[in-house]
Amino acid sequence: MSRHRRSGGDPGTLAPDLTGALAAITTRLVGTPDNATVLRLITEMGTELLGATSTGVLLARAGGGLDVVAASDERVQFLESLQTEIDQGPCVDCIALATLVTSPDLAAKREKWPNFVPAALAAGYRSAVAVPMKLDGRAVGGFNLFYGVEVTLEQWQLELAQVVSDLAVLALVQERGDRRADRFLEARVTALNDRAQYGQAVGLVAGTLDLDPSTASAAILDYVADHGSTLREVTGAITDGSLRPADLVEGR
Repeated sequence: MSRHRRSGGDPGTLAPDLTGALAAITTRLVGTPDNATVLRLITEMGTELLGATSTGVLLARAGGGLDVVAASDERVQFLESLQTEIDQGPCVDCIALATLVTSPDLAAKREKWPNFVPAALAAGYRSAVAVPMKLDGRAVGGFNLFYGVEVTLEQWQLELAQVVSDLAVLALVQERGDRRADRFLEARVTALNDRAQYGQAVGLVAGTLDLDPSTASAAILDYVADHGSTLREVTGAITDGSLRPADLVEGR
């Protein structure tokens, strides 16, 4: 996959090969991958294609509130969870308003998000972009990009971020008509279950092999890629004991 990222989380300034980028995205999303794989792919696209330091995804609950269903690392997992608890931050606004929210300088948003901004800065983030995930005209979630430096994304980058977000929704809900909203809610529940299973699998691998969570996560993802399996299949096998943590690293 072509990458448009410079060191330090700087997304770069040269216009990308958008055709190639879109082809890479759609190629990885075709074939009806499971929800866990879809969400993992879009977080990867946020870092690989858009140069984000960290990425996360929030989805709306049927009865109100938000859930963290994907995060590229533990830092952003905490920050996304904080937004859901305090109902404050760029992604919360993005979903509430169903519009793109950009924050090139988070420090300048202290008055707007007094509880969120100090936590984001303490975590090492300096700017953020929240992209709505829309279904039938309303925002049902948000795709969030966090940067370790002050960044103003170019228009093509914002458009690409929206394309990634839209494709993720299409991949999560591949049905037309009245059942689409129901299907999305079902997908949200499945995504939460997948994330819980993924977290359990990472913990088992990390504890068994004495690895840090990031290395354990990478070992799982490498195994998925090497064996042509889905993320759900592999994490399920780890948690039910049919795949030993040692099997993930044998021969590597």
